[in-house]
Amino acid sequence: MKRFVGAAAVIVALVIVSLSPTWAHKSSDSYLSLRMKGQKISGQWDVALRDLDYALGLDVNNDGIITWGELRGLHAPIASYLLSHLTLQSDGNPCATHVVEHLVDDHSDGAYEVLRFEADCTGPPQILQVGYDFFFDLDPQHRGLVRLEANGQTHTAVLSPSQKIWRVERGAVSWFRTFLDYFNEGVWHIWTGFDHILFLCALLLPAVLDYRGRRWVGLTEFGEAFRNVVKIVTAFTLAHSITLSLAVLGFISLPSRLIESAIAVSVIAAALNNLHPLVQQALGGCVRLRTDTRARIRERANRARPVHRRACRRPREFQPRR
Repeated sequence: MKRFVGAAAVIVALVIVSLSPTWAHKSSDSYLSLRMKGQKISGQWDVALRDLDYALGLDVNNDGIITWGELRGLHAPIASYLLSHLTLQSDGNPCATHVVEHLVDDHSDGAYEVLRFEADCTGPPQILQVGYDFFFDLDPQHRGLVRLEANGQTHTAVLSPSQKIWRVERGAVSWFRTFLDYFNEGVWHIWTGFDHILFLCALLLPAVLDYRGRRWVGLTEFGEAFRNVVKIVTAFTLAHSITLSLAVLGFISLPSRLIESAIAVSVIAAALNNLHPLVQQALGGCVRLRTDTRARIRERANRARPVHRRACRRPREFQPRR
């Protein structure tokens, strides 16, 4: 019992540490949308108020709440700060950028400053260069998600401290490059998301073990362990994909605090289930019950089935050969 309590305390401590601001599940992102028509570019930049507050201190009276009045009084510093970390160039020539309006929008993880702007270039860009270095000095894990619509085509990119400049040639769409960028960011997201690692470890540990006689015993067959791992990883991936699709399509919208709490509870539940596998015992009981029920039904059917006896011929008497 002491070992159980001690292991549970360690797991809870790890989960609490993993939910600290440095290891938060929701990473810092901003969303930059650009639309190019001729030599003019119209843009919208969604930036989390929590990031701007960390960089500029939007909460003037320090009451823990950012009001519209405080935000409206800081429109000029916000615009200056954001545009100083964003550059647009057309064939090597800078495009003049000016602010159109400020808005506020609610995302799934909180309120966002919406900065709408326009840029005038010297001519229709053959090569458009986007320079982005916002918030990298304060949070190296920050990412800028960029979307460009030009000439009936859509280009996307993920900007990071290792890739602050994005060049787009007119008429060129590299789907492979886009896929590679998002694949790398997805792997990095999982690797830096310690809640993912903890949850997968808690799920995969029993995949190579079997609970017998109130203790874990290693599996002797590689095939069985491999099948267990494939089932767990596939189920985890499908569940993650389904929830992500439902959120993106707008079918569900839950507060980020609720999601973070649910993640913590799921990690703790999976870890405690390894110490005392109630789920596996319940599933095993269901399987045994189903097997016993099938056996009883088969036995009753055999008893009720009439027995057809075939007439047996009487064997001939053996006559020794003379």
